[in-house]
Amino acid sequence: MKSNSFLVPLVTLFLLGSALSVSYAAEKKSSIAGGNLVGKVVEAPNNTGVSFATVALLAAKDSSLAVGSVADLNGVFSIPNVTPGNYIVRVTNIGYQTLFVPNVSVATEANVIDLGMLVMVAEAQKLNEVTITAEKSMIVDDIDKKIISIGQDLLASSNSVSDLMEKLPAVSLDENGNPQVRGKGNVVVLIDGKPSNLYGNDLPTILQSFPANLIERIEVMTTPSAKYEGEGASGVIDIITKKVKIRGTNGGARLSLGNKKNNSASGNVNYKAGKFGLTSSINAQSTNRYSKRSLNRENFISETPTFLQQTGTGENNNKNIFGRLGLNYDFNEKNTLEVGANYSRNNSGNRSDILNQTTFGDGSIKEEFTRINRGNGNGESMNMSLDYRKKFDKENQLFSFTANYSLGESGNDSFFDQESNIDSLDRHQKNLRNNNRRSLFLNSDYTWPITPKATLEVGIRSRFNTSDNTNSFYNLNAENQEFVFDPRISNIFGYKDQTYTGFMTFSKKTDMWGIRAGLRVTDYNQDINQISSNRQFGVHFLTLVPSLAITRKFNDVSQLKLNYSRRVQRPEADWLNPFTDVSDPRNIQTGNPDLKPEFTHKAELGYSSYETSGGWGPSLFMDYSNNAITRIRTIDENGIALSRYDNVGREMAYGFETDFSKTVWEVLKINGSGRVFRSEVVSAMAQIDNRTWSYSGNLNAFIKLPMDFRASAYLNYEGPRAIAQGTREGVFVANMGIRKDLLEKKATVSFNIQDIFLSRAYKSQLATETYSQNSLWQQTNRLINLSFNYRFGKISSRSGSGA
Repeated sequence: MKSNSFLVPLVTLFLLGSALSVSYAAEKKSSIAGGNLVGKVVEAPNNTGVSFATVALLAAKDSSLAVGSVADLNGVFSIPNVTPGNYIVRVTNIGYQTLFVPNVSVATEANVIDLGMLVMVAEAQKLNEVTITAEKSMIVDDIDKKIISIGQDLLASSNSVSDLMEKLPAVSLDENGNPQVRGKGNVVVLIDGKPSNLYGNDLPTILQSFPANLIERIEVMTTPSAKYEGEGASGVIDIITKKVKIRGTNGGARLSLGNKKNNSASGNVNYKAGKFGLTSSINAQSTNRYSKRSLNRENFISETPTFLQQTGTGENNNKNIFGRLGLNYDFNEKNTLEVGANYSRNNSGNRSDILNQTTFGDGSIKEEFTRINRGNGNGESMNMSLDYRKKFDKENQLFSFTANYSLGESGNDSFFDQESNIDSLDRHQKNLRNNNRRSLFLNSDYTWPITPKATLEVGIRSRFNTSDNTNSFYNLNAENQEFVFDPRISNIFGYKDQTYTGFMTFSKKTDMWGIRAGLRVTDYNQDINQISSNRQFGVHFLTLVPSLAITRKFNDVSQLKLNYSRRVQRPEADWLNPFTDVSDPRNIQTGNPDLKPEFTHKAELGYSSYETSGGWGPSLFMDYSNNAITRIRTIDENGIALSRYDNVGREMAYGFETDFSKTVWEVLKINGSGRVFRSEVVSAMAQIDNRTWSYSGNLNAFIKLPMDFRASAYLNYEGPRAIAQGTREGVFVANMGIRKDLLEKKATVSFNIQDIFLSRAYKSQLATETYSQNSLWQQTNRLINLSFNYRFGKISSRSGSGA
C-alpha cells in the first residue's frame, strides 16, 4: 500500500499538465481567431430562456459544421475564437422548431459579436402530433455542480428515481436504498429545490415510488455553494421534475410487470393553453424483497470467551401509490403562480426469522433461541405547495417565493415470538409504533444582476418540523394469554425543530474566468420531550457555511475549477433520543443527547471537457472532519452489544475521480465514473485507527442493434472503506436490459434484469480489544421486469389566449 502514496501527486501533475496544455492550445488558437459570438436563446412569445439549446455554426459555402456550443440554464451561450468568415447559425432544442440565422459575418478585426436574442418557436404552434424522440442524456458542468439530463436510454432502463440514482456519476445506494455520494451517506436530497422530507419521512420509499419519467434532470453537488442546504456532509442531490413547456396536451403511460409480484403502473398528462398549464401524474407500485443476514461475534470481555452466531432470512413487501397535481398560471410575461399537491400512501408487511446461538470456546451451547418477527405497517403523506415568481424589467432580475406544508402519519404493528428451551428466553412480545408529523417550509430568493456579468443572490429560509412518536412494547402473560404493557422498554416522545437560514452568493463571470462566493448562516433549534420518562432537553446550534468556486475556461467546452465548501451534519432526533431499542435483544441501540454537530471541509480541483460526442471530468477531492459522528458498538460480559452515535474524532477521504461519456459511430454510447481514494477514521479516545486505499466506479453502456433494438448494461463497484472500528467490504452490482421502440417511436417495450449475479452483498468486519465481528446482509432475489411505455402529444393548432 505504500506505493499508493505516489498516486495523488502523480494525478495532480497529470491534471495540471493537461490543463496547461489545453490552456496553451487555446491561447495559441486565439491569436489567429476572429471574434467571440455571444447571444441568448429564448422562447416566443415571452422571451424566456431556453435551457441547453444547441447552437451550431455552419460554414456558409457548404453548410459544414465549423464549431458548436450548448446554452446554459438561462439560454445564454458563447462561441469563442471563431475563425473569420461567413456563417449560418443553427439553433436546435427538443420541442422547438429549428432556427436558422443566415449571413453571420465574422471579420478579422472582430472582438465580440452579439447576436442578441435568438427567438425559437415551440413545435406546438406547428404540429398536430408531437412525438419526442431526441436523446438528451448529457452532462453539463456548472461552476458548483454537475447537471445530468435524463434521456430516453436512462428512462427505458429505469422505473423509478431510485433506479436513476445508481446511474449518476459518483452516486450509489446503500443496503437500505439511501443515496451515497463517493461511497458515503449523509446526503441532502431535494426535489425541485425543496427538502425531500416534505414528501414523507422515509427517503428510500420516496425515491422508489417517484416515477423516472417525471424527471427532467438531476443535479449533483459534491461541494455545494452556500445557496443550498448546509447539511449533507457528503453533498446535495437536487431532483428537477418536468414542467409544462409546450402548448397543447402531452403525456405518457407505463406498465411494468416483474417476477415475484414486483409490478408498477404510472401515467402522466400535461396540458398547456395560453396562460394556463396543468400537470398531473399517478404511480402505483408493489415490491417484494427477500434477504438473508448473518452475524458472527466473538466476545473477549468475559472471563470465559463466548461466540455469538446469528443467521436468518427476511421478507418485505410494500404497496404504495403516489399522485401529483400542479396548476400554473402566467398572469403576464413577468408574473407566474404555481400551486401543487402530492399525495402518497403505502402499506407494508415484513417477516424475519433469526436463529441466535451462543457457544463456548469448546463448541458447547450456552444458549439458543429463534426470534420470529412479523409486522405490518401503513402510512400516508400529503404535501401542498405554492410558488410565485416575478421577473423585473432588468434582464435576469428575479424574485421567487415558495411555501410548502406537509403532514403525514404512519403506524407499525410487530409481533416477536422468541422460542427457546430455556424458560427465561422463551417470550412473546408485541410492539406498536405510531408517528404523526407536520412540516412547514418557507423560502424567498432574490436574484439581482448588478452588471451584465456580475450577479448577487440572497435568500431566506424557514423550516418547522414537529412529530409525535409512540413506541409501545407489550409482553404476553402466560397465565391469561393477554399482552401487558412494559414501561421499561417503551417510549413516548415529542420532537420539534425550527431552522432559520439566510444566505448570500456573489457570482461574476468574464470571458475566461468565473467566481462564486457565498455564506450561509443557520440558526437551528431542536426540542425533545421524553414523555415516558418525564425528561426534556433542547439543542441549539448557530452555524456558518462558507463556499467558494473559481473557474478558468479554456474554450466553450473545457474549464478548470477549484471549489471549497464547509458542510454540517446535525444530530438527528433518533440519534439524540436516549431511549433504548431492544427489538434485537443481542444488538440493542440507544441515542446520545450529548452529540455535537459534525463539520466537514470539502475541497475539489477539477477539469472538465464536454462536447456533444462525449467528454470527461477528472478531479482531485478531499473531505475532512475533526469531530465525525460515527456509530460506536460496545459489548458487555453477557455478549450483548450496545450501539450509539458519538463524536469520535477525525475522518478523512481524499483521492482522484473522473466521469466520462463517449458516443462511438452513433451506435455505442457509454458513460460512467470512477475514483481511487483513501479513507481514514482515527480516534485516540475510542482507540480507532483505520486507514485504507480503495477504488470504485460505475459504467453505463447503450448499444444500437439491428431491427431498431437497443441494449443496455450497468456495472457498479463500491470499494472497501474504512469505518469506525473496522472495514466495510466492496459491493458489486450488474444490471442489463434490452428495448425496442414501437408505433413510430411513440412506444417503447423494455426487458430489464437487476442484480444479475446476486452479488449485492453488504459485508463488514469490526475488531476491538473486547470483540471481533463479521456481518452480512444480502438481498436474495434477482429482479426481472418487462415494461411498456407509451408517449403521446396532441397539440392544438393555436396557442390560445384564455386563462
